[in-house]
Amino acid sequence: MSDPISVDLPVASAPSIWRASGAAAAGRVGILAAGLASSLLLPLALPPDKVGIYFIAQILTSGFAILVQLGLTFTVPALVSAATAKGDFGRARDLIVRIQGLVVSFGLITALAFWLAEHWIRSGGGNEWGEILPIVAVAIPCAALGSVQVELLRAVHSIRSSAFLMAFPSAIVALFLAFALVTHSSVTLHQVLLCSLVGFAMAAGFGAFSIFVMSRRWTEPANVETNLRAIILRTLPNLATTLMLFGLSQIDMVLLTLFTSFSEVAQYGVALRISTVLIMPLSIANSAFAPSAVQHWTLGDRAGLQRSLRTLVCVSTLLTCLMYFGLVTLGYAAVQIWNPHYERSLWIALILGCGQVCHVLGGSSGVLLMVLGDEKFAFRITLGTGLATVVLCTAGVLMGGPLLLASAAAFCNALQVGFFSARARKIFDVDPTILSVVKNK
Repeated sequence: MSDPISVDLPVASAPSIWRASGAAAAGRVGILAAGLASSLLLPLALPPDKVGIYFIAQILTSGFAILVQLGLTFTVPALVSAATAKGDFGRARDLIVRIQGLVVSFGLITALAFWLAEHWIRSGGGNEWGEILPIVAVAIPCAALGSVQVELLRAVHSIRSSAFLMAFPSAIVALFLAFALVTHSSVTLHQVLLCSLVGFAMAAGFGAFSIFVMSRRWTEPANVETNLRAIILRTLPNLATTLMLFGLSQIDMVLLTLFTSFSEVAQYGVALRISTVLIMPLSIANSAFAPSAVQHWTLGDRAGLQRSLRTLVCVSTLLTCLMYFGLVTLGYAAVQIWNPHYERSLWIALILGCGQVCHVLGGSSGVLLMVLGDEKFAFRITLGTGLATVVLCTAGVLMGGPLLLASAAAFCNALQVGFFSARARKIFDVDPTILSVVKNK
């Protein structure tokens, strides 16, 4: 299942942004389609309060998986792609082994902590949460390892091998729900979470197999020694930034959990999944762009980097605007056919979608900062906008409920990417935003 790349070459050659994005597109579309399908089927199979708890369980899994990843999803392109770009496949192999070992070790520690928390919650009478936390505990290391394996495969331009890994969890949930609805079988929250766990485990297992097949012929010794301590020190700023970014992306759901009902969480959670589809074009391009950006930067090809950035933001903006227009024109009719109880989710999705459109206009600004060595400043930007997000979103949920909360979240989304793009222009002398397309005409 590995791609025949970089095994026999003295220096790995990065695929073009079109070829890499095209190879990643099918997988990214599959991931988002599976996630959207599971989100749309859940309200048809479970009551709103159970849907809300499911979304909270997913947030717990994703959040602690990001902690277990230690920021390595951004450090991997900076280290492994640079090694292959210089033809040091022995170092790339050693990095891959040590990075996976690091994630597995920290994942097991985190899972143990969750099991202890589950015991404490049960003793305090929280039986409903006590039932889902053991599943979340096992899912965390699997989810973290699968995500890092995706970046390891992309870092050596093995795009096809990584494409569908993270589609497994949502796809299995969607298939289970579809089968249950067709056969009129009863569905429980516990069953849905177990399906998600099976998907994460399958992704991690398939990723490990793909990496083994890809790197088994890299038998030459490393030109540069791989130091585990150096990896950890390099990745800690990225860990802080990714945790902050995740917190920013989920602060609205956390506030809804604290101040509203599980039913409101379900409404907002569905809207959030719908709005996430709007950023799909940029996500597809970014999944292939990080290794290519490191390749261009390492080889001093600033002009090639700017061309890739211009192409990326132009195509992403066009596709995102078309999808948002489709949501505006067809969304209401689609909700009435699907489930009128979730009509409010549409208006929330439209508000959040404005923030996503602004995010896409900023291109790959954040990715540039985090893979080309400016991760510490990226963290400072994230921290500053994070504080603003907490303040504005808290005020929004208390003063106006989910709709005003969504407005605050959309504004802060646009604010953050604005700071990212300004920093990228200053430090790297390239323009990752849509303005680069306008100026080039």
